[in-house]
Amino acid sequence: VVSTQSTGSSGINAEYGKQWYQRRVRVLLARFFSGIGVGGSLPIIFSYVSEWVPRRLKGGAISVVATCWVVGSILAAALAWAILPRHIEDGFWTAWRVYLLVCSLPSFFAVFLYAFLAESPAFLIQKGRHLAAISALRSFSSNSLQIDQELGHLKRLLEDKMPVPMPQSFTCCNVLKEFIWGVVELFSAELWLTTIILICVILPVHFGYYGFMLWFPEYIRNTSHSGQIVSPEDVYRESLYVSLASLPGNLISVFLTDIIGPKPILCVSQILSAGSVFLLWKFNSPEQTILLTCVFNAVTAPIFNMVDFLIPALYPASSRGTAFGFHCSLIRVVMIAATWMFSLFIDSSPTFPILITAFLMLSSAIVSLFVPNVTSVNH
Repeated sequence: VVSTQSTGSSGINAEYGKQWYQRRVRVLLARFFSGIGVGGSLPIIFSYVSEWVPRRLKGGAISVVATCWVVGSILAAALAWAILPRHIEDGFWTAWRVYLLVCSLPSFFAVFLYAFLAESPAFLIQKGRHLAAISALRSFSSNSLQIDQELGHLKRLLEDKMPVPMPQSFTCCNVLKEFIWGVVELFSAELWLTTIILICVILPVHFGYYGFMLWFPEYIRNTSHSGQIVSPEDVYRESLYVSLASLPGNLISVFLTDIIGPKPILCVSQILSAGSVFLLWKFNSPEQTILLTCVFNAVTAPIFNMVDFLIPALYPASSRGTAFGFHCSLIRVVMIAATWMFSLFIDSSPTFPILITAFLMLSSAIVSLFVPNVTSVNH
C-alpha cells in the first residue's frame, strides 16, 4: 500500500512548482519516489499472486499480472497522445499537469482496493498466525477440505524448513536485519545455483533490451538526413504502436505457459529477439525504425513474463519477495549501465550494438536451457 501510494502521490507532486528549476527538482524527486513505489510493489504483487492462485494455473495468472504492465503502458501512451499535444493554458493547469494527474489516479484507486485483500497465508503461517491464515483462506474458498490441504501444504513448506520466529518489534534495525538475512539465504546451499542461473538469464536480456531500445531510434534519427522535424503527435503515436506490439507476446504467455512450460517460450523468444536485431542492416528510414522496434518489442515481451513466473516458481515461499526484489534491483543497475554504454555508439557504426545485443540474447537463451522445467509452482 505504501509503495503504491508513493507512486501516485509522486505523480501529483510533480505538477507543482512555478519556476523552471522548481519544476525540474520536483520532477526528479517525483521520479525518484515513483521508482521506490514501483520497485516496492512489483515483488510483492507477483509473490502475492503466486501464493493465492492454484498451482495448475499459476503460469497464466502471473502472465496476466505481467500483462497489466503492458496494458498500463498502452493506456499511458494513448493518454499522452490524447492530452499532451493539446494547448491547455488555464492558469495553473497545463497539458502535462493534466496528464500527470490522470496517470496518478489509478495508483490511488489501487490503494483503495488493497484494503479488501486478505493477507498472504504463507506470511501468516511463517509468523505463527495459523488461525489468521485459515481465515484468509476461507475468504477465497468455502471448501473445508481444500483449505485443509492448502494449509497443510503451506505448513510443510514453511515449518519443516524454519522455526516459527518470535514476534519482533517493527524497527529499522529489524527490517534491515531481515533483509540482509533474506539476501544471504538466496545464496545458501539450496538456492545459490538457482540464483546464479537466474542472474545469468535475466541480466543479459535486460542489458540488451534497454540498451538497444535506447540506441536504435536515436541512431536512425542521427543517420537520417531527411531534415524532417518530428512532431509531438508523431512521437506519442509511435510510443502507442510500440506498446501495442507487446500485447500479442503477453497473450501467448497467458495461454501457453501452463501448457508447455516457461522454458520453451523463454528460449524461443530469446532466439527470435537475437535474430530480429539483424534486420537493422535492412532498415534505414524512420518508418522502418518503428516497424523494427515493434517487432523487437513483440518478440521480447514473453521473456519478461517468463522471468516474472520463474522467480516465484523456483524459490520457496519464504524467499519469493526477497528474491524478486533482489533481481529487480540488479535489473535497475543493469539498465543504467546499458543506457550509458549504448549511448556511446549513437554516432558510430551499428555493428557493435547489433552484435552485442544478439550475443546477450543468445547467451541468455543458452543459460535458459539449464533452468528446471517448471509447469507449475513447486514451492
